[in-house]
Amino acid sequence: MPLLLNHDDVCASVTMLDAIEAIEEAFREQGEGAITQPHRLNLKAGKGWLRIGPVVMERSRWMGFKAMNLAPGHGVRYQVHLYRAADGELLAIMDALHLTTLRTGATSAVATRRLALPEPTTVGVLGSGVEARAQLEAMRGLGLVRSARVYSLTPAHRERFAAEFSRAWDIDVAPVSHPREAVAGCGIVVAAVKSTQTVLLGEWLEPGTHVNSVGTARPEQREIDPVTFQRSDLVVVDTREGVFGEAGDAIAAKDVIAPERVYELSDLVMGSAPSRTRADEITLFKSVGMALEDIALAARIYGRARERGLGTEIRDFPIVKKA
Repeated sequence: MPLLLNHDDVCASVTMLDAIEAIEEAFREQGEGAITQPHRLNLKAGKGWLRIGPVVMERSRWMGFKAMNLAPGHGVRYQVHLYRAADGELLAIMDALHLTTLRTGATSAVATRRLALPEPTTVGVLGSGVEARAQLEAMRGLGLVRSARVYSLTPAHRERFAAEFSRAWDIDVAPVSHPREAVAGCGIVVAAVKSTQTVLLGEWLEPGTHVNSVGTARPEQREIDPVTFQRSDLVVVDTREGVFGEAGDAIAAKDVIAPERVYELSDLVMGSAPSRTRADEITLFKSVGMALEDIALAARIYGRARERGLGTEIRDFPIVKKA
């Protein structure tokens, strides 16, 4: 019987470290050529939108899709359907709000462990929402956070973010009033701002900095400028087609960097793309998310939920087989 997992069930099923492990394995599977994944479908729905991303994982034998939708005034909703590829059985339907946040942070971690300098540093955080929080948590999971600075357009938000993380982790997390202050002297910078206005300028980046940009996944959004792409010695994306087809800041950067010069994360995981080779290199990881990340983590959540007795079985779910 399929398992129905609500938001609380998902939160109780996995940690960020679980997510990093699941995403690492998923991109290795992609690098081995065992993934079938079309570009996700984007549809207008009145003044909102509907996005559907399917994937089949041939080696690990999972398949499924994530559906996202935006209805103005109601925010974005996320849902994942997980199937067993061997027989097509529906295994789970789950709320995917926390899943999406976790997999975005975990995907950045998989890239960062290969692109950033391997030592604790000050992390600059642009944004103070759930994505920014997950990015910082993922960097801490790698052991790379010595201290942090956070910028948000709303003073109360950055102050609350700083106070919460300082108290929880017993490290110095300082709110700053200008995005440049959140970048100066930082070995890692994470940008998680869903905005039409650029918050990170490439001219601010110092030698040796690694940047994770995860906030923009629509053509009208900008969080990093073309100079950030231009100054980066190494640019890696989770999906080349998705990043240069959906993220407004990447679309705007096509004049300064050709998509074919950019590596995909699966290449980095497999070692067919270069990692950081010098301490003074500037590196960039740009992510818009894709179904592989969603379904890989959904499979991990499903397994943990079954082990822990979480969720609700859909006992009356009809399964009709043709004779």
